[in-house]
Amino acid sequence: MLQHLSLLIRLINKYMVRRILIALILLLGPRLYSTHIVGGEIMYRYLSNTSTTVSYRVTMYLYIDCINGSQGAIDIDVNGYLNVYSYNKTFNNYTLYTNNGEYFPLLNTRTGPSRVSDVNYKCIKTKPNACVDKYTFVKDITIPINNDGYTISFERCCRNNSINNIVNPESSGATYWTAIPGFRNNFKNNSPVFKYLPPNFLCTNAPLNFDHSATDSDGDSLVYELYQPFLGATNTDPLPDEFGSTNPRFFSNVVWASGYSTFANQIDGNPTLSINSRTGKLSLTPTTTGQFVIGIKVIEFRNGVKIGETKRDFQFNVSNCVFDIVASFFVPKVGCEGTPVTFTNLSQGSTNYSWDFGVDSTNLDTSVQPAPSYSYSKPGYYNIRLIATNAGICKDTTEYEIFIRKNFKVNLPKDTLYCGAFSRVLQSDVPNKSYLWSTGATTPSITVNRGGTYWIRVTESPCSSRDTVTIINDLSQLDLGPDSVICRDSFVQFTYVGPPNFKTYLWNDTSTLQSVFIPKLGKYWLSTTNSNNCPSSDSITFVLYPPPKSFLNDTLFCKGTSVTLDGSNLSIKTKLETNYLWNTGATTPQITTFTPGQYTIKLRNRLCTLFDTAVLTHIETGLDLGNDTFYCGPISRWLRPQKGFVKYQWHDNAEVIDYRATTPGKKKVTITTKEGCVESDSVMITQFPVIDGGLGNDTAICLSSIFPIRAADSFDNYLWNTGETTQTITVTNAGTYIVTVKSKNGCIISDTIKISEQSDALPVDLFMPNAFTPNDDNINETYPGNRYKDPGSPYLLRLYNRWGEQIFESTSPTIEWDGRYKGEMAPQEVYVYYIRYVGCDDVSRWFRGTFTLMR
Repeated sequence: MLQHLSLLIRLINKYMVRRILIALILLLGPRLYSTHIVGGEIMYRYLSNTSTTVSYRVTMYLYIDCINGSQGAIDIDVNGYLNVYSYNKTFNNYTLYTNNGEYFPLLNTRTGPSRVSDVNYKCIKTKPNACVDKYTFVKDITIPINNDGYTISFERCCRNNSINNIVNPESSGATYWTAIPGFRNNFKNNSPVFKYLPPNFLCTNAPLNFDHSATDSDGDSLVYELYQPFLGATNTDPLPDEFGSTNPRFFSNVVWASGYSTFANQIDGNPTLSINSRTGKLSLTPTTTGQFVIGIKVIEFRNGVKIGETKRDFQFNVSNCVFDIVASFFVPKVGCEGTPVTFTNLSQGSTNYSWDFGVDSTNLDTSVQPAPSYSYSKPGYYNIRLIATNAGICKDTTEYEIFIRKNFKVNLPKDTLYCGAFSRVLQSDVPNKSYLWSTGATTPSITVNRGGTYWIRVTESPCSSRDTVTIINDLSQLDLGPDSVICRDSFVQFTYVGPPNFKTYLWNDTSTLQSVFIPKLGKYWLSTTNSNNCPSSDSITFVLYPPPKSFLNDTLFCKGTSVTLDGSNLSIKTKLETNYLWNTGATTPQITTFTPGQYTIKLRNRLCTLFDTAVLTHIETGLDLGNDTFYCGPISRWLRPQKGFVKYQWHDNAEVIDYRATTPGKKKVTITTKEGCVESDSVMITQFPVIDGGLGNDTAICLSSIFPIRAADSFDNYLWNTGETTQTITVTNAGTYIVTVKSKNGCIISDTIKISEQSDALPVDLFMPNAFTPNDDNINETYPGNRYKDPGSPYLLRLYNRWGEQIFESTSPTIEWDGRYKGEMAPQEVYVYYIRYVGCDDVSRWFRGTFTLMR
């Protein structure tokens, strides 16, 4: 009874403490969430065991932001709850461990803090305002030995809401945990312990090379890798202790923000965050300010079997820093033996450099060049160190490990010759690499059956090797062609010439020449070797067969007559088995044609073929009366056909050779040659009437005249002796003027007019009347009405009213005043005229006067 009461009191005390802490958090609000916690890790050390239980000392480090963290929140975390879960490997879940009715979590009290004050940069001018304290929680536990082991965890919510690389950081908690192996993996184990505290701040564009390795007191093998941190607790339950819970527990991971991932990019950097799986060296050059959650774990193996792992969940604070010097360089993670590795120097503020390329067996692996290259003679891991200095300021050091692969050389078989068809497997002699053949195949081997040049490129980046093999496939074969039919009536011995360009010949008569003598009909065989020594053989049989016979003759024939060609086989032996084919498509022995040209016939009996050709040609008389023609006026045309014909007969039955045509119409002649050919030709003669240029009679003009000369209408072309091409031209001088015109029918004629100048051709005096009567009686209706004949010379008439206002003006005698002004009848009164003109004698005159308008 007393024992049960004691257990109940312990449970009540633990429950009350937890409830008080939760009440304080809820009362004080988000200020007491774990925004002060920047990371944590849990380790354990084996103490002792009995046959059924084992004891461990569990240590947890909590890293606290001692600048931005709420003091109230820091005070709340004076006690920590370590939850102990038994692991079920079958179902891959965790169950809260209980012992005799006492549930874990284990309440324990922290010690510390100790200040994380290590500075990871040597030449920084001003440190960022960052502060991290480490608190330590230690608890001894005794648990039963089981098969699958235990997991010890601590949960807290929530993370800083300014974290860049996870989704909803303000509502995402953290779980720090470690795994204890069970009986099957040797429970007598001590977890690895990280050697150094993580840096309390990072700087953009400055390389971080941090030794994140761990020690293992059991001497187990350690492997390092990045991992995806875990979520834990919630906004409503920021300090869970799983008190009294019996439900299986599963741990879930944080959700990376866009652009971030576990292995490729946990934090913005170039190069990005990476950890050397062998040495635990953490490398990063941050490029973006902010806060970033990262996960790093060390896995321990014993005799090749994984027995446990320790995780560190930590928040990196990245700031812009000012340096005197930053040592930095880039080099690929992997190099190749014997191939130069180029180092890209990214240092800032330095003027001198000292490189050590990490080869322990020599002191010659150094350089003072800003951007050197180095070839490693052996494969392996090499730690490269760069020291950047600037006299009197500072010295900064950075390191990086490179892995040098063992180089290799691929070898394909020697070049090969195959005679005839073949199949060959080409195999790389370098296994377990990446392959690319010239065929596009990516397998270690390919099968080929054609000649050509084949290459393979074997790659294990950055190492690469290439080799080539040429396969000559000689498919040439001796070909004597089909058996030979000798199309003759009797056999005649002959020499047969074999195909050229073979290296050796051997005929069945033991002859070794290219040609062989054929003394009789029969079968002959030949064996050869070519320039590649590839053998081949063939045979040919010679037989005798009578050919068809045909005789076609070239022929001259008259136009308009036909010719019959007879290509019949004249060979009595094979006449009945003959087939015929003309180049016209006809298949009969004879064809009849009216058309000259070349005619070919193909005669084919059972084995032989004969071609025969005849050329048919018209008898050309050369008769030609010329082209049709026309005359513009009288016709007189001699038609003269060629001489030498035996007969001439014209359309009007005249039988003369030369014929004179004087009338229009078709003129035709028919001739007969000495061969009896009759042929005709004709010519059409058209007559058009005589045309007139229309210039008229010669004439005289005034000295001052500008005289137009106009040719007749309806001509297609006009050409004057002045060079003008218009129908009308204007002349001012005496002379002879000629126009050449062309009608629509093609008739061409010239016309001439002679122009002379006379000063009295027209009167030079001009009469100005003193009155006119514009009253619609058709008498004296316009002014001046003096019938002055215009010689085409300058003329100006102006009329004014008594007020001096100009009411009319004319520049041609043909334009006179009708007695209206501005559309209205002018009043009856006296008006003034002014006139200036050039007369027929080319003398300029002027005068003024008055006249009266009367109605």
